[in-house]
Amino acid sequence: MRITLYLWLAGVVMSNVVAAQPTTVTDGAELYQTNCAYCHDRNLPRMPSLEGLKEKDPRDIFSAISGGVMAPYTRSLSVNQRRIIAEYTSGKSLGEFASGASAIPSSAYCKTKPTEPISDINSGWNGWGNNLANTRFQTAERAGLSVADVPKLKFKWAFGVPAVSTMSGHPIVADGRLFFGTFSGLVIALDADSGCALWVFEAHAGVRTALTLGTLADGTTSLFFGDLSGKVYAIDPQTGTERWVILADDHPHVRITGTPVYHDNQLYVPISSLEEIAGSMPDYPCCTFRGGLMKVDAANGASIWKTYTIAEEPTKRGKNAVGTQLWAPSGGAVWTAPTLDPEHNLVYIVTGDSYSDPAAPESDAVMALTMDTGEIKWIRQTLSGDAFTIACTDPSPESQVACPQSNGPDHDFGSSPVLVTLADGQRLLLAGQKSGWLYAIDPATGEITWQTEVGDGGIVGGIEWGFAVDADKAYVAIAEAWEKDAGEAGGIRSINIKDGTTAWDVGPAKGTCAGRERCNTGQLAAVSGIPGAVFSGSLDGHLRAYATDTGEVLWDFDTRRDYATVNGTSATGGSINGPGPAIANGHVYVVSGYGMWNLWTPGNALIAFSVDGK
Repeated sequence: MRITLYLWLAGVVMSNVVAAQPTTVTDGAELYQTNCAYCHDRNLPRMPSLEGLKEKDPRDIFSAISGGVMAPYTRSLSVNQRRIIAEYTSGKSLGEFASGASAIPSSAYCKTKPTEPISDINSGWNGWGNNLANTRFQTAERAGLSVADVPKLKFKWAFGVPAVSTMSGHPIVADGRLFFGTFSGLVIALDADSGCALWVFEAHAGVRTALTLGTLADGTTSLFFGDLSGKVYAIDPQTGTERWVILADDHPHVRITGTPVYHDNQLYVPISSLEEIAGSMPDYPCCTFRGGLMKVDAANGASIWKTYTIAEEPTKRGKNAVGTQLWAPSGGAVWTAPTLDPEHNLVYIVTGDSYSDPAAPESDAVMALTMDTGEIKWIRQTLSGDAFTIACTDPSPESQVACPQSNGPDHDFGSSPVLVTLADGQRLLLAGQKSGWLYAIDPATGEITWQTEVGDGGIVGGIEWGFAVDADKAYVAIAEAWEKDAGEAGGIRSINIKDGTTAWDVGPAKGTCAGRERCNTGQLAAVSGIPGAVFSGSLDGHLRAYATDTGEVLWDFDTRRDYATVNGTSATGGSINGPGPAIANGHVYVVSGYGMWNLWTPGNALIAFSVDGK
C-alpha cells in the first residue's frame, strides 16, 4: 500500500465496516466511540490519536468524512452527526463556515483574466512527469532558469488553501497559468506570475493527482484529473467549466491517485483504492479490489478499454479466525501516472502489493500493455508473496486476525516508471520500489538489465513518489521516514543509467529537526530537475537544489513558516511530501504541508520562487 495515501483520518472506520443503520445519536463522545475509537484509540502507527485529531481544523475533518476519502465509512451518519464528530474530534466549533469555492474570497481573483485560450499545453510543466516518458526533467528553455540562477531563487508569493492541512496536488503550468488540485476537492487556476485566482472548480472529492492538459483533434483543450472517489474529469482550462465526469470503477473503495496521461485524443487513467484500510477490520470480507488501467475517449469520457492488473477475478478463499469470509486475489493498485511509448504502441505501469492471501503474481510488478487494446504484453514481478493490510502494523491479536499470513512487507511500486534512451540507442525502463531497489528493465521484453539498492526500504522506505532522469543519470531521493529518525532518514543519490553504479551520494540533512515536533528528514517527495540542478523536498520542510554533477547543495529554503498570502487566507508551510516542484518560465512552484497521520508537519501553502523574488 502507498503509505502516503493513508490519510490522517484513516481511522474513521466503523467498528463494523458494513454500514450500520442510521441513528439519532447526537453525543460527540458516543459517536466517536462507535465510529472512530476502534482505530484512533489503539495507538496504531498510521492513525492519530484523539489528542492528535484535536490539532486539526474541524472543516478539514468534516470535508474528509462528508465528501472526501473517508466518506464511504461514514455514509450511515447524518450531516449533523458528521458535524458533531468533526467538532468533537477537533475540539473546535465549525460555526458558520464557507465551503467549496466560496472559501476563496472575491479579493483573491484577478482583476483581468486571459481572453485567449491556452495555445501551447507544453509551454510550462504538464502532468506529473512533464512528458510521456515521466522523466520529471524540464528543458532549459521551458525552465527559464539556469543552474547559475538557482542560488538566487527567493520567495515571490504564497497562496493559502482554506480548510486543509495537507497539500497533495501537483501544480502544473501553461501559458502563464497555474493549475492545481487540493485535498478539499477544489481545483484552482491562478495567474502563474502574480498568484491571483482565475477560477475555482469543485470536484466531488479530494484531488491529489497532477492535472494534465490535452488538445484534441478539434482544437479543444481540456484539463484532466482524477479524485479520491474514483471519478475522472475533463474541464475547460479557460473557465473551469465541467465538460464530462466518469467513474473509473464501481468498487466502493476506488481512488484515483495517479495522474491520468493524455495522448492523441485519448486518456490513460490509473486506478487504485483504499481497501487495505477496510481490510484491516476483522469483520470486513477482505478483499475484492483489483487495480487497473483505463483508456477513455478524451472528448467525452467514453471507455475504450479497461485492463485489470490482476487477471483472475476474486473468489472465496476460506474464513478468518472470527468467521469472516475472505476473498482473493486482490490489490495490485496503480498508484502513479502511466508511462507512454507511442512509437512501440506500449504503455507501462507499476503495481502495489496484494491485500489478501495468496498474493497475486501481478502485485509489486512492472507491466507493459498495448496502447490500442490494453493487452498485457509482459509482467515483471520483483517481489512475490507481498500481501498486506494496515492491520499488519498492529501486533495485537485482534488486529492480526485481519493481517494476511504473508504479512507484507508492503513494498509497492509508488513512483512512475521512466522511459529513457541512452546516447548509444539503448532503451531502458527505470522503476523504483519502496524496497529501496531501482530496476532497469528492457521495455521490449521485461527482462531486468540491472538492479541496484539505493535505500534500505520499508513501509515508508526506499523510493516513494518519484525520481528525475536526465540524459545519463537518475536522481533518486530516499525516504525511510518510518524506519529511521531525523538526521538518519533521507538523502539523495545519483545513479548512472548505463550500469546502475552510483555517481554520487548525499546523505540526510543534519540538525534541521532540532527543537521541532513532527519532523523527519526523509525525502519522500518526487524529485524535479533542470539542466545542472535537481530539486528535492523533505519532511523537514526544506526544498533543496543539488548540483547534478557533484550533489553539492546549491540552494536551500525552509518552507516551514507562516506566510502572508496573495489571497488573504492564512497559510503555513510544513512537511513536503508527494508532489515535487513544477519548474517553468523562471519560477519554481512547490506545495508545502503534510498533516496526515499527525506524524509530520501540516500546512496549506502553495509557494512560488523566482530569481531575486521578481
